Amino acid sequence: MPDIYDWLSGKDVSQTATYKTIMKYAKSEDEGKSLALRLIIHYMGDIHQPLHSSNRYSKEHPTGDKGGNDFALKGHYKANELHAVWDSVIYQYHNAAHLTTARPYNGDSWKKLGDEADELARQFRGKIPSSKVKTTDFASFRDESFAIAAHVYDGLTAGKDTVLPASYISKYTPIAKERVVLAAQRLAYMIKTLYEPTR
Repeated sequence: MPDIYDWLSGKDVSQTATYKTIMKYAKSEDEGKSLALRLIIHYMGDIHQPLHSSNRYSKEHPTGDKGGNDFALKGHYKANELHAVWDSVIYQYHNAAHLTTARPYNGDSWKKLGDEADELARQFRGKIPSSKVKTTDFASFRDESFAIAAHVYDGLTAGKDTVLPASYISKYTPIAKERVVLAAQRLAYMIKTLYEPTR
C-alpha cells in the first residue's frame, strides 16, 4: 500500500516490486496507475478486516487457518466459517450479495447501496475523531486489525455445528461496523490527499 500511495503521489517507485508487478499487467504508466488505484481501494477495505491481518495456528492447523477461512461454523446466511462472518460484518450485510454480483449497478441497486452506506456512516457520526481518520499510516491500520484479531477466537470452538453465540454477535458487530466506516473515511481522506488540488 505505501508503494502504491507513493506512486499515485508522484514519487518514483519504479524500482519497487509493487510497481514492477502492477506494470506487468498494464500497457502504459496511466493504465498502471489506474490499476494501482483500484488495488489500493480494495486493499483499504481488506486491511481494516481483522481476519485479513492474522493467521491462527493450532494443532489442527499447524500452518495456519487462513485468517479464519478454515475455522468452520454452522452455516448462517451462507457464512460457514469465521472469515466469512467478518466479511459480512458479523452477518449485518448478508443480504448485500446482489450488490456485489450484478454489474453494472442499475439505479435501484446503486441507491440501495448508497442508502446502506449512509445509514452505517450515520451510526458513527461524531464518534470517530478526525485525527484517527486523517492519516495514511497504513501500518497502523494493519496493527489495529491485528490487535482485534488477537481476541476474535476467544470462547469459540470450530465445528460445522458451532453456532456463533449471541454474546459474540453483540460484542463484535459494533467493532466490525466501525472498521468498515473507518476504512471508508480513511479511503476518502487518502483520495483527497492524492487528487484534490492544493490551494
